[in-house]
Amino acid sequence: MANVRCLQKVIRIQKFVLPLNAQGCWLAATCSSGTAATFHTLHQQQQQELRSKLKPACSLRRSYAKDSDKLEEFRAREEQRERERDAAEQKPGTQSGADGGTAGSGGDQGKQSAEQAAKQAKVDGIRSRILDAAMLHVPQHGWSKQAIVQGAEECGLPSVVHGMFPEGGFALVSHFNGKCNAELVQCLQKQTDNGQKEVSDPLDFLVQAVRQRLEMIEPYKSQWPQAMALIAQPQNASTALAQVLTLVDDICYYSGDRSVDFGWYTRRIGLATIMKMTELYMLQDTSPGHAQTWEFLKNRMDEAVQLQMALAQTEGMTHTFQRSFNSAFITARNILGLGYGRH
Repeated sequence: MANVRCLQKVIRIQKFVLPLNAQGCWLAATCSSGTAATFHTLHQQQQQELRSKLKPACSLRRSYAKDSDKLEEFRAREEQRERERDAAEQKPGTQSGADGGTAGSGGDQGKQSAEQAAKQAKVDGIRSRILDAAMLHVPQHGWSKQAIVQGAEECGLPSVVHGMFPEGGFALVSHFNGKCNAELVQCLQKQTDNGQKEVSDPLDFLVQAVRQRLEMIEPYKSQWPQAMALIAQPQNASTALAQVLTLVDDICYYSGDRSVDFGWYTRRIGLATIMKMTELYMLQDTSPGHAQTWEFLKNRMDEAVQLQMALAQTEGMTHTFQRSFNSAFITARNILGLGYGRH
């Protein structure tokens, strides 16, 4: 019995090394006839068990083969339909129909774009109406959503439309600055015949332009610190800075500053600085008609001219200052995505 167990182990090892026919020859050579018969019976049982275990796998493999065949049939059928469709589109009548369909599709897209633009223009118009009406309530409610709500109600709109202004009170500030800047530019265009008329005194032109722009703030002087606080908020600073840079560029342009030289940016950043300094001074000025404010503005402009003349005598220092101002202006302009096509 021990010999039988030993031979069984040897058979298990040998069947992984030798082919089936070689296993039979080996058994015949090493075993007696009775023992070989016993081992042959054991071998047959093992083979039957192995086939029963492999049967489900073979069935699954046949199922996969059937699914693969179905997939190939489906792919071939779709490819054939695609070829038939392409052949039909190449026919003159069908081709023109296809072109007409394409043109119709393009026309539909154009129509949708036009409709969207019309809807956006309508929304912008409603926003502008509400903000214009809300400006009347700024002296009472400040630059706030409450003023916007009052403006909406005056326009006959429900107060809930203040949701159209997610930026809150800054929407009023930005609207006000945009309107004032546009009004000033229109005045400068009239004075210079749209930039064609030469300015006799560029320095005085700059002073008067800045003064005219700051005088537009006077009706809202007591509420303007709140507006400046909204402008200084990080989420609003980019819009406010873009408005300032565009305004000073317009003022310099209509004053006759068209030269593209090394100090182009320097003059504009200098004008913006003087304008904001004067704006802060005006908030504290209690003199009649803000006379001290306009004197302050004139003095700062004179100092800027004198400083420019003094720096012009030292070429190296001039280039150092200009490079600093230019880099600051260019960086701000690039961040905001501003482009100046006039120069």
